[in-house]
Amino acid sequence: MKKTDKNIVSSSEQIEIGYQEQKYIEHRANNYLPQKLVISQIDFTRVEQKLYEMFVNQINYENLDPSRGLLVKIPLHFVKQYMTVDQIRETTGKMMEKKITLFDVNHPEIEFRHLNIFHEISYNDKQSGVLEFKSTAAISELLFLGKQYAKYDFLTVLKFKHSYSTLLYKLLKIHIGQNRYNFVYSIAELKKLLNVSENIYKNLKDFKKYVLNTAMNEIINSPTHPIDFEYSHYGNKMRNVTHLQFKIKTVFDSIKAEQSEFLEAVSINPKSVLANIHNILVEKYQLKEKELNIILNNDEHIDRFVTLHIEFENGLHSKVKNKTAYMLACLGLVKKKQK
Repeated sequence: MKKTDKNIVSSSEQIEIGYQEQKYIEHRANNYLPQKLVISQIDFTRVEQKLYEMFVNQINYENLDPSRGLLVKIPLHFVKQYMTVDQIRETTGKMMEKKITLFDVNHPEIEFRHLNIFHEISYNDKQSGVLEFKSTAAISELLFLGKQYAKYDFLTVLKFKHSYSTLLYKLLKIHIGQNRYNFVYSIAELKKLLNVSENIYKNLKDFKKYVLNTAMNEIINSPTHPIDFEYSHYGNKMRNVTHLQFKIKTVFDSIKAEQSEFLEAVSINPKSVLANIHNILVEKYQLKEKELNIILNNDEHIDRFVTLHIEFENGLHSKVKNKTAYMLACLGLVKKKQK
């Protein structure tokens, strides 16, 4: 009789072993994904994508057993905020047939895996009031984070209208998590990562218009957690473009841009700029007349104050409780306490 690997668990055995039930936590802020060179590709519609994100949102990664499937229960009142009952019925039926394809984007023809996602999805079974997902053990293994992972805001991706927006947003978050703000992809790689069918948007103009620009507009203008980024033809090529270069703008880019705008404004209308600085000092920092005069009559103080104010406005120095005291100390206008 042929021996079997003890580590291999069949679907029926998986069900007998039982699932790891995940305690439902409402308003869990973030979703997580492992930072691996291997990319997961799922051909989800936008509604299917939302349900999958709801499933991922309830995973307790601290106690995740990568050898067992997951049991996730989501209250129907939450699910119905984003889709109708008919959509849920149709979508979950299709999700049962979907697979995740894992491949290395650098060598997709050499190594890949097709994985089933769910054993069962049930809606209000026995009047339970929940949408219940039972996933395969392979998905637990895939979602196991290890030491390196990226996180992204759950409600942000739920509110996107386009599926490409969610996929590009998560891709950007992976790069941000690795402190990589400039990167290049071939157009062929991007289409795979964003699940763009080979039969549509074959020319670059359409791909940019209907995929990249649509997603970029949603991501940049997200009311909750936007990511400011841009892309360009790699090597500044105008024809026969094969690669695109992405640049994620950091808070330091924003600060640098605002500082440049300030210097330009000073050169054009210094009196107006000085009046605006005066108003900011009074309204936001409640400075007294003596301190105002010292700052406004010293170009170095003005430059330093503007830099600090821009940094505050862009979220730097978030641990500073008293911004006025901090600013005055940086300008050397506060006497140090004698010991």
